[in-house]
This record gives sequence, structure tokens and C-alpha cells, in this order.
Amino acid sequence: MTHAADFPALSELLTGESSLDQALADAYRERLHRAYPADLDRLIDAWRTAATQPDPGQALAAALDADTALARVAKETIMVWFTAQFKRPDETQDPPGTPEQYRAGLVWQVIRAHPLSAAPTGGYGYWAYQP
Repeated sequence: MTHAADFPALSELLTGESSLDQALADAYRERLHRAYPADLDRLIDAWRTAATQPDPGQALAAALDADTALARVAKETIMVWFTAQFKRPDETQDPPGTPEQYRAGLVWQVIRAHPLSAAPTGGYGYWAYQP
């Protein structure tokens, strides 16, 4: 498999979310790869190794504990999925690539809210119903 094909599965392990959007995965992988080319590839390789273990999460956690560069790119991978943005190695912010990426941030599902500055879905009175 290619790194592009493995990124969604790695992301599912890191975020705890299943069935992540493939188009978003491709976009996020490209953005992260521009900022962390070698480290993202190494993280995906570490995931491949961990995936062969009885407890992939524990195996990946051990690899991250042993390598701060891998831990950093894992953290930024989680951040991009939840907020559509992440910090580059120089600590500058890589903002959401598109409004759609911002609206697709997992944080909105977690906090059961709609994206700030975005029109809620469901029309007038949507707030009266359970999410």
C-alpha cells in the first residue's frame, strides 16, 4: 500500500473516529506532507508496523513515546482532523485549506455544535431537536 492509502487508517486510530472522509484524508495528508515530509512518512511506516501487533494502539503509542518527531506529527494529524488546522515545524499556523475543511472538523461533532460563523443546518427551529 502507499502512504496515501494508509493515512486514513492511521488517522482513524489517532482520532478514534471510524469512516473518515477519503477526500479530506487526501487533502490533510497533502497539507501535512508539505510541512512534515519525512516525519509523516515515518509516522505512517510506524503505523504499518504497529498494525501488525496484537494491540496496534499500544504499539503506536510506544513508537510515539520513543520519538518526539513522530509524536509531533501525530499530534498535528489529530489537530488537522479536529480543527482543519495545525502548526508547522516553525510554529506558524497552517489554517483550514477550504471552508469545507473547517466545517468538516471533528470538533463540531464532539461538542455537538455547528461551526462558528457558519450557517447551521436544519433550518429554523433546528435547536429544538436532539442533535
